[in-house]
Amino acid sequence: MGNYAIGIDLGGTNLKAGLVGRDGKIHQRLSIRTDNNADPQIISNQIFELIDKIIKAGAGLKPALTNVIGVGLGSPGLIDKKGETILVSPNLPLWRNIPIKRIVAERFGVPCVLENDANAAAWGEKWVGAGKEADSLVMITIGTGIGGGIVINNKLWRGVNNVAAEIGHMVIQMDGPKCSCGNYGCIEAYASATAMVRRFKELLKSGISSSIKDAGSVTAKTINDAALQGDKVSLDIIKETGQYLGVALVNIMHILNPEVIVLTGGMIGSGDLLMNPIKQVIREKAFEASAKETKIVFSQLGNDAGIIGAAGCLLKELEISV
Repeated sequence: MGNYAIGIDLGGTNLKAGLVGRDGKIHQRLSIRTDNNADPQIISNQIFELIDKIIKAGAGLKPALTNVIGVGLGSPGLIDKKGETILVSPNLPLWRNIPIKRIVAERFGVPCVLENDANAAAWGEKWVGAGKEADSLVMITIGTGIGGGIVINNKLWRGVNNVAAEIGHMVIQMDGPKCSCGNYGCIEAYASATAMVRRFKELLKSGISSSIKDAGSVTAKTINDAALQGDKVSLDIIKETGQYLGVALVNIMHILNPEVIVLTGGMIGSGDLLMNPIKQVIREKAFEASAKETKIVFSQLGNDAGIIGAAGCLLKELEISV
């Protein structure tokens, strides 16, 4: 039996891979830039290339590499109930019904696990990150969109059709703004980086004064940077975003009552500017027991959560030191 698993985070811009020990630490890492509109065979070949390179990069490790335990793949999009096929991926529009688990397993002769990327990241945080002491955890990714993963009784909760934890599409207002999914009033349409930028631009167009003058240059980062410099409009937008997120977290707490809720993604760069209004809403609206007992924390693994979690999902399935 080998000492390391390979974890792969399959993105539309980059393929990232890590050689992950049984302790959850990344010992080697590599990435390859991808063309998200490329033919599936081209991207499959890139996955093969990345696996070959990460194995070679592991030569000389202590403990010795010997052989690879297997490969864990984290992919965005919908995965079939058996966890074998990527049905559709928003980041890779030409990928439809790709049996990538079988393809990788046959190519390298090792076990392979395919998992939704947000689920994989949630498992990473549960395994060796911010939720490692908890039996139940909800992770929320806050970036361009909002996603999530759920762990209950030390197991990923995938739902009956393998599409659970679509937290970003929790409806918080029936007649709210249109979401990227086509529905209206989803939390993603209020509290994602995309939504925050939209609301900021609307305020600029209305004539409100801000240190950011050019609406065309507004990003979540420029808003955060301006807020740190004391720009009132930016501070108000981040506070409002935190309040929306707080409402979503209260709903999660009342339904699942998890021990820990982990926040990750680019938006957590706002730190306490985002966290404080989240916790204020929880204090005001959550049941007292939940408000006192549920820990709301930022990710410990950051961008490594997907790689570590994908490898961890493989080890978990094989019941190896997880």
